[in-house]
This record gives sequence, structure tokens and C-alpha cells, in this order.
Amino acid sequence: MGDVLIDACGWVALIDAGLNIDSALSSIVGPPHFILLPSVLEELSAIQEQRNLRNTIMLELLLQRSTLIEEKSGHTDDLLLHHAKEYDIPLLTVDAHLKRRCFESSVDVIEVMNRKKLRLIASL
Repeated sequence: MGDVLIDACGWVALIDAGLNIDSALSSIVGPPHFILLPSVLEELSAIQEQRNLRNTIMLELLLQRSTLIEEKSGHTDDLLLHHAKEYDIPLLTVDAHLKRRCFESSVDVIEVMNRKKLRLIASL
């Protein structure tokens, strides 16, 4: 199974792109298993509350297929970067600043391209 660390903006972009999550990620990491930080879950819950039922971010699906891990206090981006680096797993994000930090820290990134497909950008 391919672990994927989830950033809130990455998950929203994935859902909004309308991609088949399993097939899109399976071609990159194998059958996906999501890793979720509590602070990211809080962000996603707030986003879900702002959306209507037709524009869901499929939070229930994410929760069913995720492992919620403990986190230390700190900024969410710092925690995501630390966890991705420590456990050598890719981070799903579309945040340009966070992607730059990932590249500088040799962390792989999965991004949604043009709302059409996923791409793995391997760290140097």
C-alpha cells in the first residue's frame, strides 16, 4: 500500500478535479493509504462546513481510508514537512510555498495538474 500524506488544499484539489482517487493514485504509489494530521482534519472540516452537499470534499471517505496520527504543536506546514521527511512518504499538496519547502527538504510531492491528472514530483 502506498502511504500519502494529505494537505488540505491537496485533498480539495483532488476532489474538485473529479478524478478517480484510487486509479489516479494507484498509478503513482500503488493502492493508496492516507495519512492525516489532526490539524489538516480541522482545516478540511471547516472547508466542508462552507460547502453544500453537491460540492462535498468527501471527508467521510478520507476518514474511512486514513490513519490519523498524533502531531506535536506547531504550524501545519511544518508538521506536514517533518512527517513526510521522517517517514519518507509523498505529500499531496498544491500549495506552492509548501511544495518549494518539500523540494528543499528532499520530500516527494504529489500535485494535481490542471484539474485533470496527478503528478509525482520526486525530490532531488
